[in-house]
Amino acid sequence: MNTKQSKKGHLDAAALHHEQAARFHREASQYYEAGKDYDHAAHQAVLAQGHALFAIDESNAAAKHAGGPPSAGAVESGLTAAQHHAAASELHVQAAQHLRRAAKLFDDDRSAVAHESQLGFSLGSRALAHGNEAARQYVASLREKGI
Repeated sequence: MNTKQSKKGHLDAAALHHEQAARFHREASQYYEAGKDYDHAAHQAVLAQGHALFAIDESNAAAKHAGGPPSAGAVESGLTAAQHHAAASELHVQAAQHLRRAAKLFDDDRSAVAHESQLGFSLGSRALAHGNEAARQYVASLREKGI
């Protein structure tokens, strides 16, 4: 596989992992929102974070030439775990859309590929930050319960 095909493959893989992360965050959000089965919600959140990390790795592999990754930025305060997971899910969906677009444009417009890849990476980083905050809240709630 040549370098061109390899970079496009990384973009496709990153998009797939963002789509999977979005699904698991959505499920975690629904469990938290319903106020039941927090253990299953936490399991879904762990799966989402794993896919998010794979997506970030694939994005990094595709953009080795672009320099360092953009900052994840600040995460809104005052959100519940369900809201953080919902935000992460939406951001992963958007990241996947940008990465799919980058892969589609790969042979025709390299500047558009770079732009779409940057957007996808930035959105994915923000999604990861929301997932981290939801995980922090969950661990804090376990500590409060003495677990």
